[in-house]
Amino acid sequence: MKKIHKIVLTGGPCAGKTAVLSALKDRFGDDLVIIPEVATQLLEIPYDQGGPGVPGRDLPWSQEWQDRFQKMVTEKQLADETYQVTATDVVADGRNRPMVIVCDRGILDGAAYVGDRDVFLKQFGLNLDDCFALYDKVIHLNSVAVDDPQKYEELKATNPSRFEDADEATKLDNALFAVYEGHPNHIRVGAGEGIETKIETVFQEIEAMLESTEHREVGSIESPEKT
Repeated sequence: MKKIHKIVLTGGPCAGKTAVLSALKDRFGDDLVIIPEVATQLLEIPYDQGGPGVPGRDLPWSQEWQDRFQKMVTEKQLADETYQVTATDVVADGRNRPMVIVCDRGILDGAAYVGDRDVFLKQFGLNLDDCFALYDKVIHLNSVAVDDPQKYEELKATNPSRFEDADEATKLDNALFAVYEGHPNHIRVGAGEGIETKIETVFQEIEAMLESTEHREVGSIESPEKT
C-alpha cells in the first residue's frame, strides 16, 4: 500500500492556518503536499470577473449567496482533492518515507456554513462515513476570536476576504469543530501561548504520522452532479 497519510487542518477565522501551513512546508518539504483552501481561492476571483463576491464589499450577504457559494466550494473541493490524491499516488511509489497530504479545510467544513451536517450531506449527496474515511486525522485550530476577540478584530482588518465579527467567528469555530465530531482521530488545538504552540503541536502530530508503520490507500469521493 502507498505510504500516504491525509489530514484536514481546519478551524475558525484567524486560527493561524496560514502560519502553520507555511511552517509545515518549511519543516517537512517534499514529504508534505498542501491542498489550498478552496473558499479563499474563489473569493479572490474579482466579482466583475465571475467571482462569487465578498459579502459586505461586493454584495450583501444572503442565504441564497451562501448556498450558491457553498455549492461552488464543495464541487471544487472534491475535484481538487481527487486530482491531488491521484498525482500524489504516483509520486509516493517507491518512497522509503511516508508522505502526508494536508488539506487546508476538508469537505465537511461546508456543513458548518449550511448549519446542519445532515442537511449538508443530503444536499450534496454525501455519506458521513465516506467523508470521515477521506482523512486519517482532523486537526482543529481554535480561532483567535475564541480566546482574544480584540486581537481577532485587528487581524480581520488585514484580510479583505474576512467578514465575520468576533462573535460570528467564535460561533463558526464551534460549528466547524462540531461537524467533524465522530471522526476517530479528531483533535482540537487551543491558543496556548501563541501561534508557536499551535505550530509545535501540529509538528508533533505530523511526525507521529510519518513514523507510523500503519498506512492506507487514500480514499476519494465522486464530485456531486452539477445542477
